[in-house]
Amino acid sequence: MKDYKIEITIDKDGNIKAETKGMEGKICITELDEILAGLEGERKEKNKPEYYKKQKIVTKQQIKK
Repeated sequence: MKDYKIEITIDKDGNIKAETKGMEGKICITELDEILAGLEGERKEKNKPEYYKKQKIVTKQQIKK
């Protein structure tokens, strides 16, 4: 199973940097929005190459006779 992490850094001036690790696609934005909800101030986003990858959805279906 893949390991997902969110690394949050707060500098001495109170600026927050949040970075996702191991996530691909738009799920990273969704997760960050949930964690950073309610914070005020200017928000800048820089998408990593992983953001542009399509998420793989794996499903299994068993058909019974």
